[in-house]
Amino acid sequence: MKKIDLSSPTDKQLKTGYLNYNTSMVVQLLQNFCKSPEGANAGVMLVLPDGRSPMQKEFNIKEIKLVENKLINAAEKYRCVILVE
Repeated sequence: MKKIDLSSPTDKQLKTGYLNYNTSMVVQLLQNFCKSPEGANAGVMLVLPDGRSPMQKEFNIKEIKLVENKLINAAEKYRCVILVE
């Protein structure tokens, strides 16, 4: 499995960089998020690609990351964002 480097010195978000996910990797990643209070209480959001065909019903996971919620007065401070392609 090929791993891409998504690290940045100014970006302190938890990220993954695998191109192909399987169920054990997704479960392990979510368990790692749950080790911190921020990750354990984060909301979950699925982000679909721009310009996708309305007929497209299945997607591959591109990236899973934990990001700070920028909404003011939001119920959760962090969100687990799943980007698909």
